[in-house]
Amino acid sequence: MYSLVIAEDEFTTRRGLVNMVRWNELGFRVDGEFSDGGDLLDYLKSNVPDVILTDIRMTKVSGLEIARLVSEQKLPIQIVFLTGHKEFSYAQEAVEYHVAHYLLKPIDLSRLREVFRNIRVKLDEQSAQEDALQNRRDHYSMLVNYEKQQFVTDAYFGALHNPKQMEERLRLLRVQKDKAGQAQQFLVKILLQNDARYREFLDSYGRQELQEQIVHILECFDTRLEYYPITWSDTGEEGLTVLGVFWEKEACVQGIYHPQELVKAIYNLMAVRAQVVLFEKLDSPAGLAHWAENVGKNVPESHLIQDKDYLQLLRDQKKLLYSYLCQKNVEQGMELTNTMLNHYLRGGVAFAQRQCIHTITRLLDQVAQQDLMEWNQLYAKCMNPLPSLQAEGQRSWMENCVRLLYDYMGAQTEAKKDTSIEKVMEYIRLHYREDITLNTVAEAVFLNPFYISRLIKEQTGRNYTDLVMEMRVEQAVELLKHSDLYVYEIAEKVGYNNLKHFYKVFRKVTGKSPGDYRNS
Repeated sequence: MYSLVIAEDEFTTRRGLVNMVRWNELGFRVDGEFSDGGDLLDYLKSNVPDVILTDIRMTKVSGLEIARLVSEQKLPIQIVFLTGHKEFSYAQEAVEYHVAHYLLKPIDLSRLREVFRNIRVKLDEQSAQEDALQNRRDHYSMLVNYEKQQFVTDAYFGALHNPKQMEERLRLLRVQKDKAGQAQQFLVKILLQNDARYREFLDSYGRQELQEQIVHILECFDTRLEYYPITWSDTGEEGLTVLGVFWEKEACVQGIYHPQELVKAIYNLMAVRAQVVLFEKLDSPAGLAHWAENVGKNVPESHLIQDKDYLQLLRDQKKLLYSYLCQKNVEQGMELTNTMLNHYLRGGVAFAQRQCIHTITRLLDQVAQQDLMEWNQLYAKCMNPLPSLQAEGQRSWMENCVRLLYDYMGAQTEAKKDTSIEKVMEYIRLHYREDITLNTVAEAVFLNPFYISRLIKEQTGRNYTDLVMEMRVEQAVELLKHSDLYVYEIAEKVGYNNLKHFYKVFRKVTGKSPGDYRNS
């Protein structure tokens, strides 16, 4: 329904226009009626109707003055004048105010209906154009966010080192720079204390909700910053580790960032104790690109292969490399391959050899999937010969294997193209009742979490959290319809241990409480 207001100083005429016309059948609702243009002017200070039907002459403020205001303020309002025969030539002078129509008194109701049907068609067309424009804006914004996240991921995990490439991608992203010409970033690592309160939060809301809440807190910490997660990892007894990057929208004011305020905010809003173990400003994107090189840097070679952070980095890089294979992103994939080998060699040449073989074997499993014949053929090409114990020989072997896999992926028929989204959706459908995070799914299907997030958004139009939430609510709806289970039992069956939280998400999706839905 479109909004309509009527201004007419003759009482009977005004009431007749309000009550005798079936405005809802024409697609309008009357949101206000006024006996003079002055009252209508007051109304327009805080309201913008779609159409104004107004007498051209009234006691104090005329319809012409209303039309002039709408025109000067460029308000998106259609004006329809009511005018007598003697005033018609006078009304024509208002052409400059872009008045939509003139209706002569006495009013012909059939003509009025025809005018408003035409106005509705015009408003529908405008609405469709505005929706299309907004969709394009939203799509562009989504793509920019993806590209920023991709830049952060590429740089952190070692798939982007070249300064010229970095500069060009930052230029395309229009990332604002400070006076020194550098894009400013912050690297943040938060350690959550795995105590009773932490476990209580997980039991009530789950890990994904915990992660989302931390992201919201970070985003609110300083409104000038944009936040992009790099990795989430469950470190057992220590709780959850969060690593992220801030892009700075404005020039930084030195000393404005206080890690303790962040810790306090997490506790006050979530009752979870946290420790900010890293809160560092990087001077340039190159600083981010080299940060992963410091993981396990002071650990002796003999102990490095048992370092949790180091091994987690290697696992994340393997998943990212397979994601590049799926995307057929050769440039970043080959760059990442070299970075991965550099990390392997930090554990010694024998460790590097084992990792090279494990990496390619794991990629073969994902690329060939269930086709054993193709797996054997690819395995024979890659593993004959095996990589040597020499660093350069290992580098050459890894590069050749990855190029071979890129060639294989590029030669696939339409029927055998990347099935990543099917694997992702199948895993979510089987496990959505459990406390699964985006990182959980990534580990299960051997893909980078950011790549999965992008796949889900492109294929379904929703983010991961909304997708899981809607799956759970859909199942809850079925149980409400076809079972006599109590609501709290249904909540538990679809993955919500906290009944209050279940009510909140159910109402968000359906617009009703579970009880109201069942009764209806």
